[in-house]
Amino acid sequence: MYVDLLTRALGKGEEGHRPNDLLLADLVHSRARLRATEEDTRIPVAEALARELSYDTALIRLCESLRVPTGPAYFTHPVRERDRLEHELAVLGVELSARPEMQAQPA
Repeated sequence: MYVDLLTRALGKGEEGHRPNDLLLADLVHSRARLRATEEDTRIPVAEALARELSYDTALIRLCESLRVPTGPAYFTHPVRERDRLEHELAVLGVELSARPEMQAQPA
């Protein structure tokens, strides 16, 4: 079910290519919202799910731009796939805790 939701969320994105610095800014912003969800149990389930989808779509878009293999089908176990992609980004020198102004370089 999550793979289907993620596929639909990606289908509603902007057309065309966005620069990596904007993709990274989206990812850092959505990651901060996701982390806040983990710390606040009062957030409704629908909002928590929306934040997960937002983070995962941003993660997929940046990874695809940097030629890291991924896509909705990889998210049958979302936590594992997030960890894998975050690791791949770290290997490429992309710091997710860094300020969004830091530009991700294409591979």
